[in-house]
Amino acid sequence: MTDRDYSEKRNFIRMTINTPVQVHVEQEGILTTGICNDISGSGMLLTVDKELPMESELLVTLHPPTTKGPSLQARCTIARYHHTAGNKCLLGLEIQEILNEKTTEIA
Repeated sequence: MTDRDYSEKRNFIRMTINTPVQVHVEQEGILTTGICNDISGSGMLLTVDKELPMESELLVTLHPPTTKGPSLQARCTIARYHHTAGNKCLLGLEIQEILNEKTTEIA
């Protein structure tokens, strides 16, 4: 049995990771970088330097802090965003699909 706080209504617990990410908005041809603040089984929260179009489909690549681990790639959709100080933008993403990094390339 776990000591999970059931006031949390999420299906998946969020894990704080603060890991560098590469974000590619395929429809717009936009490529940017940021930080993945946290991740769960169904979404992630990113901090980026650019405002990206709401509901855009993104290819997000999380880079491990060491070179020993593999990258994680996922297709995501922007569910919400919030502007913060310093022209940063917080993006709430819904994960649509986890991808095999060997089959997906960024042009």
